[in-house]
Amino acid sequence: MTQLNNKEMTDKIKAMLNIFDKVGVGTKERFENTPEEYHPKSLLEGFESAIVFAEGKKEDSSDEMGGFSDYLGTIAAQSEVISYLNLLGYKAVIVEGTSRDVSLVRMGVEAGVGELSPVNSLLVKGFGLTTSLGAIITDAPLVPDKTVSGLCIKCMKCLKVCPIRDVPYGKGDLSKCACGKCRNICPV
Repeated sequence: MTQLNNKEMTDKIKAMLNIFDKVGVGTKERFENTPEEYHPKSLLEGFESAIVFAEGKKEDSSDEMGGFSDYLGTIAAQSEVISYLNLLGYKAVIVEGTSRDVSLVRMGVEAGVGELSPVNSLLVKGFGLTTSLGAIITDAPLVPDKTVSGLCIKCMKCLKVCPIRDVPYGKGDLSKCACGKCRNICPV
């Protein structure tokens, strides 16, 4: 296979993930201040890049974030990217949404998919807090996207309805975090 430059490789991967509403790439330099136990390198030795994708809640969908066909599409797209990277000689690992080893929200921020909200969820342009996230980490040297800022209008509506946080960007009992109130009230 012809050796691709990093930009071409990044563009091809993003094209493979075009079923998602947002796709971004963050590189290892952006994770330098990440606590060791949550660093992507804990899942992949030689970590270089995080590919993060977000799927927004559809207007015509039920309260669920997607169905079985969405799940199959996600698995197929992830598998295509992993196979492509492996073919080029790189390692790649899927980061599950339920993983507590790394933060998909932090990865989304560092990959330019969105910005951190006052309730520590990912705020994504056009979708507010109503996105499902996934990621692939790799030792491939991809080209990072610009980070996002200025999305949050600082209305604090999300914080006012949050049952586990009382200060912006504060810690809370994540075992009680699943009410979805912030998702439904965010005006962004």
